[in-house]
Amino acid sequence: VSIVMGNIAHSISAIGDLSGRKAASLCVGASGGICGLYGLMLASLMKMGNVDATIYVMKQMVWLIAFGFLVPNVSNAGHLGGFVCGWLIGYMFGPGYERSYTLNRADGFARDSADIEFRRMMGPGIYPSKEQAIFPLKYLWMAIGAAMLARPDLRMIPIALAKAVFQPGSMSGVRVLLI
Repeated sequence: VSIVMGNIAHSISAIGDLSGRKAASLCVGASGGICGLYGLMLASLMKMGNVDATIYVMKQMVWLIAFGFLVPNVSNAGHLGGFVCGWLIGYMFGPGYERSYTLNRADGFARDSADIEFRRMMGPGIYPSKEQAIFPLKYLWMAIGAAMLARPDLRMIPIALAKAVFQPGSMSGVRVLLI
């Protein structure tokens, strides 16, 4: 979803761009999706209340955007579109987190029922809350499915993805070079 939103943001930014890029310029790569993972991580860290890690993720995004201004043909709009989409999905569909005073104490590890890998990732005293996400994740998939049913041009996306997975190179014409 973040890759698609990154490409949409790139297309929207190319319409009124002053850099000379044409509105029909293509955007290739998975960096919008990777930035979507950064946005998802930021939303989770914000919900956990981990300020230090939140600042670290924001610094990484600032560096990425700065790098995009220094190197030609890098779509900062695609990066930002993927990042914002990932953050929105994480905020609206991600779980909530709570802090436990008793687990933060020095002897809290003795009372903690979580396994060690979970505790390393989450930190001491943080655990998923009983509070669910703003919207269950199934609503996101239902909205995507409804959009694909409503618009004939979107119905080809799953078919094209399956074709690209099972017949690599067939979509781009590179398959001829592979044979």
